[in-house]
Amino acid sequence: LDWFTLHPPVKDSPYIKALKDDWLAENSESREEDVTRKQLEARIAEAEKAAASVEDPTKLLDLAEAYGVLNPREQRCLETCELVMKFALPFLNRRRQGDANQLHGRCLFLQNDFQGALRAVLRAQECYKDQGTKSLRRSNNAALLRCYCALENGEKAGERFKVALTMVETKEDALNVYLTGKAALDGIGFSDLMENLWEDHLDDNPETKAQLDGQMQAMKDLSKQVGAKEQGSGEAEDELKFPENLGEALELAKRHQGLTLALLLGILLYLAIAIYISLWVSRIITERLVKKS
Repeated sequence: LDWFTLHPPVKDSPYIKALKDDWLAENSESREEDVTRKQLEARIAEAEKAAASVEDPTKLLDLAEAYGVLNPREQRCLETCELVMKFALPFLNRRRQGDANQLHGRCLFLQNDFQGALRAVLRAQECYKDQGTKSLRRSNNAALLRCYCALENGEKAGERFKVALTMVETKEDALNVYLTGKAALDGIGFSDLMENLWEDHLDDNPETKAQLDGQMQAMKDLSKQVGAKEQGSGEAEDELKFPENLGEALELAKRHQGLTLALLLGILLYLAIAIYISLWVSRIITERLVKKS
């Protein structure tokens, strides 16, 4: 009866989760900064209306992309990609075929079908060779990097990392590729290869190296300042830590006798004032009752 038993979903390992999160972060960065969820849902509704017409099957890809922008994990995105693969792909130009395969690969990757994702992203690679831009090829190589790492093929992943670095157009692009490579290759024991390739890239691009060195130094300086402040206030925080039991409370009272005495005097003063107010209120009430009677 094993087929009848409900099994809980398999939880991703921290490494696989990091690879998925990196791909999802790329999707978030490509979204317009000021776009709202309501606007994205409106685009989905418009794309659904357009895709309902059988006259233009290419609209299916627009719909799949609309689903993917709002929620890349959504089942509708994967299902629509499957329809694109079956019915719309021949009607798309090579660039849009690459977009379709790239999106399909991401959907499969998020579903833990890493082999299927690799096949889809490799098809996208062939399409982008014909009509892709540097940005699309860089994104494609980053996707191949994640797929190979998920399949524990570090050598192939290293090759994709190296190619992705040749596709960068800005210093920010280089940093994004570095972060993707580090998250992916470190997890399967290829950190040395990644760092060597990165150092080669910086040697060939001194402006990028100078900017990143400056940023790293600023981060180190900030870290030292924060560390010094924490170290300077650490003893006071430890000494004034709230006691969790009576023994700790007594030990704290012994170490801070002046503070303890002030606290006790404050408590006694509070009780005295409370008793005085209670007696005064009681007297006023008694006097009014006597007058009424």
